[in-house]
Amino acid sequence: MAEQKTDSPIYEAKVITLGDSNVGKTNFIFRFIDDKFSLTYFSTYGIDTKFKTVTLENGTKIKFKIFDTAGQERFKSISQNYIKKADGILLMYDISNKQSFDNIGNWMQTINDNNSSNKMSVVLVATKCDLIKERVISKETGEKLAENFGIHFFETSSKDNINVEKAFYDIAQQIIEKNKGKKIFENNLDLNKKLNKKKE
Repeated sequence: MAEQKTDSPIYEAKVITLGDSNVGKTNFIFRFIDDKFSLTYFSTYGIDTKFKTVTLENGTKIKFKIFDTAGQERFKSISQNYIKKADGILLMYDISNKQSFDNIGNWMQTINDNNSSNKMSVVLVATKCDLIKERVISKETGEKLAENFGIHFFETSSKDNINVEKAFYDIAQQIIEKNKGKKIFENNLDLNKKLNKKKE
């Protein structure tokens, strides 16, 4: 009898989007989750949670638990609580909004203040790179800031679907490499056993 093959391990990764209000965090998540973009999204209040499971190039499966945070100052204490439990953070600014870029340093300080394990993965994400005429922050400026912080950098557009998936896959790989991805089930056979056991 042939030996039954098992699937690759499944990992869980808690990822938070951080940044000022209106930098495009919600659209960024919706593009990744549903491959959709809308101009009618309203500002997030508090925390919104989304899920998606993907397979990386090496066959590893990872289940994202994505927290969409509000950028308003009054919700900052809520964001800090989630930062402490996060495996990775997508830190965002809008290339057409200088203030959102200038505030990245403050957001990094908040991350560092709540990252006691120092194992959290952070990726700097420049949003709305489709706004060519409105651009006030060059790609090179963003790259230099990321280099100063020692983190990866992506220029993205949720509208034109540029580098959104790449940013998520990059942080997933970093999380796994740092052994911060929590293995949920060894394989799908184990998952089926657990589900069947619940039905009994």
